[in-house]
Amino acid sequence: MSSVPSVRMEAVAQCDVPVAILQNRIKAAKDPKEMATLQNDLDKLLETRELIQQTVQQIVKLATDSEEQAERILATKQHLTERENYYAAVEYFRVQCFDWHKQEYEYARHQLSAFVNLCEERVPLTRIKEAIDQMSKKLKK
Repeated sequence: MSSVPSVRMEAVAQCDVPVAILQNRIKAAKDPKEMATLQNDLDKLLETRELIQQTVQQIVKLATDSEEQAERILATKQHLTERENYYAAVEYFRVQCFDWHKQEYEYARHQLSAFVNLCEERVPLTRIKEAIDQMSKKLKK
């Protein structure tokens, strides 16, 4: 019977897997040059995630009537019933802001609950799109 060292695996949320992989690769790197490159990749990934989160938060704030409504939308997870408006809103967000079909923006898919909540709160699709347009202009500067 061979002795295999036990490896402790920590559960990682799906959206955090790319971060965990890079962190593990940095820990395992022997070459300082490789370590620096990986650290740079991790920094860029974290910056992009932060940009996506801040953009979604701003879209919610711009589309809502009050700070309280925006906070509620960002803090809760509602069940989707307003499918038509939701699909229109998230597709518009994908095209205008962060195309999650591109690996660098995959994290945007994990921020879509805010759009579920906007639609469930009956925020008009035109207001959501206007907020997306405002943020899209800021991103392109």
